[in-house]
Amino acid sequence: MAEKRNPGKFLNARYWSCCLLFNILVIGGFCLILFKAFRLQVLEYSTWDERARNQVQTTFQVPAYRGSIYDCKGRLLSYSVPQPSLYADGDQIENPKKMAAQLAALLGEPEAAIEKKLVANRHFVWLKRHLTDQQAAAIEAMNRRGLSLTREYKRFYPYRQVAGQVLGFVGMDGVGLEGVEKSFDQVLRENATSVGQVRDGIRKCLWMRPCLPPEPGESFGVRLALDTFIQYVSECELEAAMAKYKAKAGEVVVVDAQTSEVLAIANWPPFDPNHPDKRNPNSWRNRVITDSFEPGSTFKVFLVSAALEEGVIKEKDRIFCENGKCKLAGHVINDTHPYGWLTIPEVVKYSSNIGASKLALQMGNERYARYIKAFGFGSPTGISLPGEVKGLLRSHKRWRPIDLATTGFGQSIGVTAMQLNSAIQTIANGGEFIEPQIAKEILDAQGQPVSRYCAKPLRRVMQKQTADRIRAMMELVTKEGGTGTSAVPEGYTVAGKTGTAQVLDSATGRYASNKYTAVFTGFVPADKPRLVMTVVIHEPQGAIYGGVVSAPVFKNISAKVLPYLGVQPTLESVPPAKGLRLAGKSGQSVAKASADASKAAARGAETKKPVGAAARSGKPDADKTLKAGASDGITAKSQAKPAVTRASGLEQYSLKAQTPATGAYQGTGRAGAALASLPERSVPREKREPAHAGETTLKLLVD
Repeated sequence: MAEKRNPGKFLNARYWSCCLLFNILVIGGFCLILFKAFRLQVLEYSTWDERARNQVQTTFQVPAYRGSIYDCKGRLLSYSVPQPSLYADGDQIENPKKMAAQLAALLGEPEAAIEKKLVANRHFVWLKRHLTDQQAAAIEAMNRRGLSLTREYKRFYPYRQVAGQVLGFVGMDGVGLEGVEKSFDQVLRENATSVGQVRDGIRKCLWMRPCLPPEPGESFGVRLALDTFIQYVSECELEAAMAKYKAKAGEVVVVDAQTSEVLAIANWPPFDPNHPDKRNPNSWRNRVITDSFEPGSTFKVFLVSAALEEGVIKEKDRIFCENGKCKLAGHVINDTHPYGWLTIPEVVKYSSNIGASKLALQMGNERYARYIKAFGFGSPTGISLPGEVKGLLRSHKRWRPIDLATTGFGQSIGVTAMQLNSAIQTIANGGEFIEPQIAKEILDAQGQPVSRYCAKPLRRVMQKQTADRIRAMMELVTKEGGTGTSAVPEGYTVAGKTGTAQVLDSATGRYASNKYTAVFTGFVPADKPRLVMTVVIHEPQGAIYGGVVSAPVFKNISAKVLPYLGVQPTLESVPPAKGLRLAGKSGQSVAKASADASKAAARGAETKKPVGAAARSGKPDADKTLKAGASDGITAKSQAKPAVTRASGLEQYSLKAQTPATGAYQGTGRAGAALASLPERSVPREKREPAHAGETTLKLLVD
């Protein structure tokens, strides 16, 4: 008989099985949750924490303070001033249309553009950067829920157009885009500051981290070799030549022959880095290093240098110059005047194209090309400025006889003004090629140098004896009968070379019949060079020759700069150059002016104030003046502001060292060091820029 089953026992066992399974599932679920929580809280904490931060925080970058740029005397050329900037949180603005209407009139921006920013950007959007103090005060006074102000720095250039292309400019975020601002960007720029907002679950702002850029040290920055006085005089004289000859463009570069430091780089048309957006980008170019041209007859001195160094010719050798016309490989080479037999110095003095072409053919392609490269042509000079080109130099292996001949007198080759000046400097300093220097030193926050730039000879191009012989030939160019007599300032000797080159028409591929480049390059004084200078005028009208158009610019700059540097006249038979003197001291000699300047420099040196000391005073010092000779506007003692005149003649310059307008730049305390006031070039009133608040003026009266 089958065993009878117990239903109760079966149900009880099933119950306990279900309970056990349920407990296992519950415990397993809790274990899974704990593991998941452990993984999120411990193993993947950083990942999820970052995602949470991104949901509740908004961060934007505020540019930090940027270091200043000084000239060699400590005058401020570029510095930063604090200005408020306005941004908005679109989530907190209840009525964007109404807010846009309020802000449009205040900011001077289209209402539709502001409303679009507020609607399209729900978290963060810049409404306007670099407000005036008046605009910032008005924003503070209005119901500004969703609007916030933060401090940024705006770049300011107190001398406006002076050295504009050299200094360059910065972008809205404080990054250098051109010139010194770009090449020394890593030195001048500090890390940006992050400013953040914390939001709740519905993205309303709960708290803002008030992290603003730190207050800068007063004098942190870069000191350039540039001298603002020499730079300004160069620009004035270049501008005068441009106006006289209605030329297309022009450049001047002035270098200290003893140190290879660049004292001035002038470009025309000018450029004001305070308003880069208001000019054609072509005006940003530093043409001295970016534009190449055919150097014309200035190139003959390098040809003769190479030929003498190689022993191809002797100084007393003579070349028959075909009475002004020579046929070569189906081409005709002409001289301006017909010459017969000329010695080598006479070929340079009278600038004979035929003599140069015959000499180039004697040199040969390879040998001549080697010297061209040794003089620095065909490669950048290495100056610490952006955009430098290497010029145009075809491989000598491709030169035909006519190419070799024309290269001898400066055609078929392209050079920059800086390359030409560096090559001439090689002759001035005895045959060594030295890289030009634009910067002198890097300064810390106390104005003390932390690193210095020193020019070193890169290579020897020729022996000193050869360089001395070429110098003597170049001096003949500026003496009676030479092509460069108008380059000589009274009381000084000049070694130089003129050049007049035809301009290649890019449309036709031929030389234009009515376009020329007028060039003069040389150094002064000839026996003990202090200044090496190159003047280039593109497409002058009325006159075309370098000896007529460019040489007077060389003369006028030298006449003003040499006394300023304390260089005494060297010719006793010629009346001393009329140097800068203080008004009211009629007849004061150059020597007396230089002695007074030296004493002033010594007194300034005794004070040993660091760069930027004047800026820390809190107010611009209108009594800081630029005296003839040495005052740097920073270390010199305060003096009454005298008129500075020349011994004869009264052509007035006027340059206003612009200071930030009070309303827009209040409380910066940095304008004082910029007030080594220089005169402003004389420009018709209707063409001048509007006057700016805080301008101070020192008038310079010169011949």
